[in-house]
Amino acid sequence: MNRRIFRPLVLTGLLAVAGAGLHFAHANVFENAVSAYENEEYAEAIESFREAAEDGNADAQFNLGLMYLKGEGVEEDYAQALEWFTKSAEQGNVRAETNLARMYAKGKGVQPDYGTAVNWFRKAADQGYPDAQYSLGVLYVTGNAVPLNYKQAQDLFQKAADQGNASAQYQLGLMYFKGKGMKPDLVEGYKWMLLAGDYDDAAVYREYAEKQLSEDQLEKAKALAEEWQSEFDANAETT
Repeated sequence: MNRRIFRPLVLTGLLAVAGAGLHFAHANVFENAVSAYENEEYAEAIESFREAAEDGNADAQFNLGLMYLKGEGVEEDYAQALEWFTKSAEQGNVRAETNLARMYAKGKGVQPDYGTAVNWFRKAADQGYPDAQYSLGVLYVTGNAVPLNYKQAQDLFQKAADQGNASAQYQLGLMYFKGKGMKPDLVEGYKWMLLAGDYDDAAVYREYAEKQLSEDQLEKAKALAEEWQSEFDANAETT
């Protein structure tokens, strides 16, 4: 399972206000929690995250909610996860907004409520968070709590796919294969299925395309995928 505990890229921003000593203490508590989690010392991590979360640290609130959701260092508790995700989301944490939306969509710790899920997915998606863009796109494909809208779904999948989100790359490829809201394009679909790697049934669709496309078309799709990946990797190195 991929670790999704969040460590801010820059902690110095916490210290650029009055009361630096207090903020140093808060930053240290959070860093200690992250370190304990990475060392699989979950009991220590949960207590440190709780201390920072109760002091209002949105990242700690998100991580605490995640540990309750996954049952790490504590008993699995959806109600506690929902509470901490809500506190973090209300401070604009995109990961918390996305996880909160998923809990409402799946009815974890709360009655299923797609309307509320859409609102939280949209908040995170509008901030450019790819997981939320993908999830909101799925709702537009299925018509859950939003009007069925393939063009809107495609736009959201494209934004997430361009950030390297394999789920969105797969869904975008699927739309090109099936011609949902667009003219079918197996070359473009094969390109995105290549980029999606081993996600879900991407290999099945690649095999299908390989039987339908000419050698020239396959080479074109592979070249497009390689070009996209090279640009993505280059951009990642400069950010």
